[in-house]
Amino acid sequence: MLPTLKENELVFFKKYIKNKSLLKVGQIIIFYHPLKNIKLIKRVKNVDKNSIEVFGDNIEYSDDSNKFGLISNEKVIGIVTSKLISLKLKNPLSQKNSSTFLDPK
Repeated sequence: MLPTLKENELVFFKKYIKNKSLLKVGQIIIFYHPLKNIKLIKRVKNVDKNSIEVFGDNIEYSDDSNKFGLISNEKVIGIVTSKLISLKLKNPLSQKNSSTFLDPK
């Protein structure tokens, strides 16, 4: 399966609140890797009371529960709600054309 999200895409998410937010199979979540000091975005495969199994859409290359096991609910940061369509956005501060900025004067 091809990845739903690509590197450098912007996503919107709602903050996960333990015992208040409901996680469902198939949702995409943002969480802290259980072994490394990084954040990951993966799809929920299975939900237990205190732990979650996650998998990547590109299973062959994904760093997911197949490699590090279940994650604790406390590692979840948020639930992805939508993404910004990838349009190779440029940094507006590096553009030379000042017509893209509103002049506060």
